[in-house]
This record gives sequence, structure tokens and C-alpha cells, in this order.
Amino acid sequence: MIIGGGDDTTINHVKITTTHKLKRSITHERYNDVEDSIVFDKSDTDSLSFPHYDALVITLCIADTDVKRIMVDDGSGACIIHPLVLVQMRLEDKIIPRCITLTGFNNAVERTSGEIVLPILAIGVTLEMTFHVMDQDTAYNAIIGHPRLHTMRAVLSSLYQVIKFPTPWGVFSIRGEQRTAQEFYRITQDYAHTQQLKGASAEA
Repeated sequence: MIIGGGDDTTINHVKITTTHKLKRSITHERYNDVEDSIVFDKSDTDSLSFPHYDALVITLCIADTDVKRIMVDDGSGACIIHPLVLVQMRLEDKIIPRCITLTGFNNAVERTSGEIVLPILAIGVTLEMTFHVMDQDTAYNAIIGHPRLHTMRAVLSSLYQVIKFPTPWGVFSIRGEQRTAQEFYRITQDYAHTQQLKGASAEA
């Protein structure tokens, strides 16, 4: 669907601003009255290899830059971005200093150094997302956690490698990049193995 620019629409208390062709800005974050069902079926498995245990890794257009290697994790309580990504995007001066404590599944405590609000273009819909900035070794440039997924009323399936979310124009989908997920899983495993060998050598 192509919508001309310049019009504002309110649908069931959701304010929609159409900015230009194929780009739509959702300025209110409630989708309570959207009635479209979100389903996963055989068509979602096209081009996937099975069996697999791959994470859901996507590319998103963030602040007019295609950012690759973003992991979608509905078990994460925060959206996180690596500071080097912001440096490459020349947005480091937009970071608001703020330290919060995040706890991992193994009770390891990590602290953030700041946060930043960035526009994300997802399949023609522009949303704003708050990222916490964390400088840690990781194979991913960013992590999208469940706060944003819940706000979007998005449903993800790592099995089907897709995220689906309702909009006033129907249900939109973002496909995962299975090959990238597999590649970076191998990189992570190799790194962990190397660190293990270094630790064993140091003990010897």
C-alpha cells in the first residue's frame, strides 16, 4: 500500500502520521483495538533449514543506517546497543549519561553507561526506541528486548525466524537472517573455546 504524505489519521486512538510514500510514522503506542490475528504457518518456513536452534537475528534501519546483527530476545528486559555502533553512526554526542544495573541469567551484574532514543524504520513503519548503551564483548551490535516487543504487540518465533506485529494497515513481518545467526553462533563458540584454552594454559 502506498500512502501519500501530509495526512494525519486516528484509528481507534492510534495516531498515524504518513510522512512520505512507503514510510508511516506511528506516534502513539497503543494497538489495543487492532483485530488482525497473528499466525505462523508453512509459508513462514520458506528458505529455512531444519532442524535448527538458531537465534533470531535481523537487520533494521536505525537513524537512516542499516544496522546488521541485531538479536531479538524476548527474554531480555532491555534494549541494548553497543557504543561502537553509535560511534560509526556519529551519534555518540546524542548519548544521555545514565547508569542502570542489568542482571544476566547467571546473576552477573552489568552496568550501562547511557541511553539514546533512536528512530527505527521497520517495513515502512517508523517507531522510536530507547536503547541502553553497554560496552561489552558481544557478537551482536544490538539486542531488542521484550519491553519494545510488548509495546509493539509483536510476536516472534525463533523457530519460524520471523517477527510479526499489528499495524492499522495489517500485520507486518520482519524476517530473520538464519545464515547470519549460524555464522555468529560459530564465532561465539570458537571464541569461548579459545578463552577456555587460554585459561587452561594459564593454570598450567
